[in-house]
Amino acid sequence: MALPTMKRGTHHDELHPDAESQVTSLLEVLDEDIRHVEATLMRLDTLRGLLIKRDDKSLDRLLEEIHREGETYVATERRRQGLRQDLARVLGWEEQELTVSNLLTQVTGGLRTALIERQTRLKMLIARLKREHRLTTLLLSDCRRFNRSLLHVFLGPAGKTGTTYSPTGAAKHATGMVMLNMQL
Repeated sequence: MALPTMKRGTHHDELHPDAESQVTSLLEVLDEDIRHVEATLMRLDTLRGLLIKRDDKSLDRLLEEIHREGETYVATERRRQGLRQDLARVLGWEEQELTVSNLLTQVTGGLRTALIERQTRLKMLIARLKREHRLTTLLLSDCRRFNRSLLHVFLGPAGKTGTTYSPTGAAKHATGMVMLNMQL
């Protein structure tokens, strides 16, 4: 059965029943996206706390949880991709044209309101996620700098310990220059 195509940007009073079903499914995927971003925000906050506390065991558990969640979220990504392909086909659009903003030109009533709510919520969460990611990156950078400083104090400049050799082949042992002597 050939479906009538709709030009993007033209508004229709009634959405094709197949498209309406796909939009409803897309709302479910967007809800999953919202839950995923909210969980990611909580994990970033937990990660920063664990880094500050230097709780290695909890960090390992958190990293395992992040890995498992990432694998689980792949199914949501696949579902979204399938819905985009199906909905674009039903609307007569190219897949890359199918965005929530473009879809809003085709839907009315409760579906339109629901899409606007999800879009607004996701935009807010993504802006927050970018900020939290930047803060986490800064913390990790500070930790790296602090660890390098500690290594410098204990091991000396560039961690140079042990035996070095002069141009004549004489062995020189780095002693008395650092807090930690690596010589046995």
